[in-house]
Amino acid sequence: MRRFVVASAALLVPILAFGADQSLLGKSLAVKSPPAGEPGYRKIVVKADAPATLSGDPTTPANSAGAILHVVVDGGTPSSQSFTLPQGIARTGKPFWRSLDGKGFDYVDRYGEHGPVQRVQLRRAASSNARLAVKIRGAANTIDVAPPNPGTAGDVTLAFAAGDRYCARFGPDASVRNDGDRSFKVNRVLSAGCPDLVEGEFLALSYNVAGLPQGISGSDPEINTPIIAPLLNGYDVVVMQETWKTPDPNPFAPTRVYHEILEAGSTHPFKTLSATQPLGMNPSRPSALLADGLNTFSRFPFGDVTRVPWPTCTNSAADCLAFKGFSMVRMTIAPGVTVDVYDLHMEAGGDPEDDVARDLDVTTLSNFIQASSADRPVLVGGDFNLHTNSEPDSSQFQRLLAETGLNDVCATLACPEPGRIDKWLFRSSGQVTITPLSWHFETDVFVRDGNVPLSDHEALAVRFGWAVMGF
Repeated sequence: MRRFVVASAALLVPILAFGADQSLLGKSLAVKSPPAGEPGYRKIVVKADAPATLSGDPTTPANSAGAILHVVVDGGTPSSQSFTLPQGIARTGKPFWRSLDGKGFDYVDRYGEHGPVQRVQLRRAASSNARLAVKIRGAANTIDVAPPNPGTAGDVTLAFAAGDRYCARFGPDASVRNDGDRSFKVNRVLSAGCPDLVEGEFLALSYNVAGLPQGISGSDPEINTPIIAPLLNGYDVVVMQETWKTPDPNPFAPTRVYHEILEAGSTHPFKTLSATQPLGMNPSRPSALLADGLNTFSRFPFGDVTRVPWPTCTNSAADCLAFKGFSMVRMTIAPGVTVDVYDLHMEAGGDPEDDVARDLDVTTLSNFIQASSADRPVLVGGDFNLHTNSEPDSSQFQRLLAETGLNDVCATLACPEPGRIDKWLFRSSGQVTITPLSWHFETDVFVRDGNVPLSDHEALAVRFGWAVMGF
């Protein structure tokens, strides 16, 4: 079996993204769908059991626990989907995941707060078998898996973060019944097994480090930058904004910027080369003294960095003093598995001309992603300067999502502060599934004595799971 697991650097000790394979014998798989074009609900029900141990705990810690459920059906029109099952408190006041007194775990999302998975239960029966039961129900636009018309086989995998992977195969050595695009059922399965799988997870950070010169910065970079540098080592992928490298020689000494301090303090083996400072010498924008201020540190290799400036700037927020824009690297997270990672800093300011500038930013980024990252998995982190709980920012943001197929991590995980300007977006591809597992502003990490923040922005950490799955 092909397998690759990425260790998390966030805990500074190696841990498995997922542990051992636990093969369960499929008892039944049923996929039902309303007739094409008619209203109704899709429904997926799974039952499986076999002798197995229970490893992993989806209930703790609160900010990164949970599981990923992956469902595949094969046949005339195969389909698959990953469902994120995070921990947290439902609107009923009860946790989504709960322990069954040492006998297993139960996930309940009665009101669909995290999607169409209504219940997942993995528990040890009196026979010592581990029993898996899954119920998924929702509208067709929330469930990609449909009767494969005709179907030949299926596969269901439940994976706990830092735990084992429980999987059941359905067919082809089983009783299969098809009813066109209405239903697909498998039972009387004869053998257990796990799918061919490459998977892992990593912890990503987006952080505007406020690295403008001392006195201009919204923070205190001469003191804070040396403190920030080693803290970045707790993350596998770091995209930063407002971090520029001091030119050598420096015509503005003693005024300086600070990225070289971050470079020296980082143990990440892969770092972007900081863009050269224009120092007012670029004829396309003579007012620009600084470059884009975008840099990426990573434990995964990547190729050359592509940097794209925004097409215009305004003076209301001093944006014309720099070449703000976005960068992109194609990052290899496992042998043969690559993801396009974007880092951006959009135009600031609250005047009408700033709204127009940001609308152009959205168009520029959208066009680039559609052209350069077509049909590819994508991550986008950065300072969007879009307050997405107000207009016109909300409409501009929704246009970006609609045109590129990107998803907002905050919306996917039902985070408590959806209007924040620091964001992570993601998109899967036909080959690589990207799944956000946790969303957290690291307000307890990036502080100095007296609980003083190290930047005028808070650092946003998201744990991403990824998988390449097939029969």
